[in-house]
Amino acid sequence: MSTYLIHPASDAELKEAIALRIHVFVDIQKFPLDEEVDEYDQHALHFVIGTLRVVTVGEDAKIGRVVVAPEYQGRGLGKRLLDEVEVHLAASGEFTQCKRMKLGSQYDKRGFYEKCGYQAQGDIYDELGCPHIWMYKTIERK
Repeated sequence: MSTYLIHPASDAELKEAIALRIHVFVDIQKFPLDEEVDEYDQHALHFVIGTLRVVTVGEDAKIGRVVVAPEYQGRGLGKRLLDEVEVHLAASGEFTQCKRMKLGSQYDKRGFYEKCGYQAQGDIYDELGCPHIWMYKTIERK
């Protein structure tokens, strides 16, 4: 069994994380390149094993751009990545105002997030021609 260290991305790792997002979302899933990197990336918290980013939106910690490299998918790493983010958010002073995690799941990927404890809310919406749904999970603090 391999050991993977999941941690917030350094400045150097951020370039690799964005390259991975471009590979999966633009090259494989065919989303437009000009929509992938945006103003949130400069101040978002990014995690490494695949990558994801977290920004504060009101009382929500908005998780986005969740991706694990295709060759590592199906090994439970996406769940471990989300688990690590939850631990970080619960303990971090940076996210104390956040009561829940929020993410816009590609509709056909919602089952993965449901297995991770997220609940779908609201109507299906279109993002760049791909159906999505908002999903939420309460941040558990001790």
